[in-house]
Amino acid sequence: MPHLTRVSGYTHLGVADLVPPSSEGIFFEPADTETGAWVGHDLLTPGCGLLDLGSGSGAAAAAMSRSGAGHVHGIDASADSVAWADKHHAADRTGARVTFARADFSLLDSLRLLATAPRPLPRPLVVTSNPPYVPMTEEVEAAEDKRSISAGADGLRWAPAIIAHARALRCDLGLTIGSYSSPATAVEMLRDAGFRIRTVTLCPLDLGDFTVRHMERTATLEERGEAVLWRREDEPPAYFITGLACRWTGSGRARTPETPDELTGEGLMDLLRTAARSSTPRLETLDDTGAGLWPGAVRVVDLPTADHRNHW
Repeated sequence: MPHLTRVSGYTHLGVADLVPPSSEGIFFEPADTETGAWVGHDLLTPGCGLLDLGSGSGAAAAAMSRSGAGHVHGIDASADSVAWADKHHAADRTGARVTFARADFSLLDSLRLLATAPRPLPRPLVVTSNPPYVPMTEEVEAAEDKRSISAGADGLRWAPAIIAHARALRCDLGLTIGSYSSPATAVEMLRDAGFRIRTVTLCPLDLGDFTVRHMERTATLEERGEAVLWRREDEPPAYFITGLACRWTGSGRARTPETPDELTGEGLMDLLRTAARSSTPRLETLDDTGAGLWPGAVRVVDLPTADHRNHW
């Protein structure tokens, strides 16, 4: 049975972090940001450097700095997001720096990404990312400008570049996806690149209005068994924000049988399907997961519903 912990309410985000950005072009989803901050928290060591890819509003970067990272550098392709993050979350004080730069992590190599920071990041280094992960058909993507949530047919468009950067930098990786964005595929990509998942953080969240209106790809993935949604009677469809805190092992996938503490793609799917049988946001079915599931660490984050969600 996994080592299970539960958190009720916000731990890493403060009151100021819960204020929506003034521009609708800046992604704002407090539950996503809080989950991403937990993933970074699981990997950082005091004074370490942290590279946050797709840093959005900057709130997660600031939260990870407060958790003990020495210098957090956020990178985002949106000029509006970087401007907001600079104004509200940048900091330059002894032992705790937070900086931001505009860049596209899918186009630049890892060394050029590091060079966007105003000074070298301290070591050890951690890479984190809470990228867009909503699956969409090509037709919807072509018709709608939803840059902060759109992630291709399987919801994993940005994952290969993120994983490649962490592998090139030979460092631990925190990746946040959705339970409907092909989680088993994501795990196998991580394993192939030499990463081993150590902690899974799950946060239940209702699907956004736009996603509900454009469920074609999500429904297809669910029918194929590649996605997990949380469906309760008389409740709107929901999913699990899924944070994966991964350690770099220094090699690709082992050619020997999996060790008992190694989470496979199917192991994560079993965990998500078990959670989806719950009737409350506590995900009570994880209390007794039964035999055969991964014995690692699982965290359930139960948050109040945000008054405002901005999915640009």
